[in-house]
Amino acid sequence: MKRQGYTLVEVLVALVILSILAVPLTYTLVQTSEGSSRARAIDDALSLVREDWALCRATNSDSLRDSTWERHLPSGTWRVVRDVFDSADRATQNLPLIKKSKAGLFPPVEIATCALRQKGETWDTVKCFRWLRPRWGLK
Repeated sequence: MKRQGYTLVEVLVALVILSILAVPLTYTLVQTSEGSSRARAIDDALSLVREDWALCRATNSDSLRDSTWERHLPSGTWRVVRDVFDSADRATQNLPLIKKSKAGLFPPVEIATCALRQKGETWDTVKCFRWLRPRWGLK
């Protein structure tokens, strides 16, 4: 007589094999999802910092000030913080002064812009950039 169906042992063996294969598959899916989330966060941070950089380029160097602004994106709430350092700021923080050029040009303005993403009650820094913005004028 032909047997119909599976025995309990066959079902248990199939479940063990399935569970052994499910662990690495689940790990791979979780890591892919986290990597995609991190990449999206870095992309959002870069676009916000570029936006602030465009604002800085459109503003006269002597008019640049520290600023903080927030933006709500699908990836979360973001805060962009701009710190503007000139020679006086560097001296008060015991940082080395930016040397004047031999041509007698004003020293450049140092700008730092950071994009932070809100995580609960805290802010996580995703990307920071620093650059020197020249001042166009002679002393």
